[in-house]
Amino acid sequence: MGKQVNIPTIVVDYREERSGIPDLLCQLGCDVQLTSLKAGDYIVNDSIIVERKSKDDFVLSLMQGRLFKQCVLLQKSGYVTSLLIEGNPYHTVHNVSREAIRGALLSVSLSWQIPINYSANNSDTANMIMRIAEQNPKDTFMVQRYGYKPKTLQKQQLYFLQGLPLIGPKLANALMKHFKGIDRIMSASEVELAQVSGIGKNKAMRIWQFIRSGE
Repeated sequence: MGKQVNIPTIVVDYREERSGIPDLLCQLGCDVQLTSLKAGDYIVNDSIIVERKSKDDFVLSLMQGRLFKQCVLLQKSGYVTSLLIEGNPYHTVHNVSREAIRGALLSVSLSWQIPINYSANNSDTANMIMRIAEQNPKDTFMVQRYGYKPKTLQKQQLYFLQGLPLIGPKLANALMKHFKGIDRIMSASEVELAQVSGIGKNKAMRIWQFIRSGE
């Protein structure tokens, strides 16, 4: 007998259908079930709940006061939680200060203890959800920062940086020492990122492409 293949089950809020992500998940081999969800947009293997937001919707939800209400619903769901943002929230069509966006991101990750993950586009989102489906909820991919509550501004900044793709504790420290500020990191060029010890050209390219996606 051949090895049994476990098919990931993804329960999706019907409003996500227009994004095209449910179809992409089907193409990746997921069992997709459309329904109306009270919290989140995707429930993965009945263990992880994902709230997906485009970069513009993230900022708009902050402006309209929806963001933290959705955080409440995620926390009450009983699932392992994750906020997945498509694109760079610092580059949107909305006229909102970087400080306000930074504060919202820190509030989600620190006050609400909801890990933030990022994707470049819809296709990347589908692949990331597929990867989430392959993870155990206790794995570090989803919960490596869960439960940690830094109190000083410096530690909060390092904590925030670890929510970005490809950046762990060591690289977060290296980035802060090199650039002396999150704003400078977010606006750094690919060449400038590659100058940080431990990053190199390939990793710098991937980080830079993510930060600049959607511009």
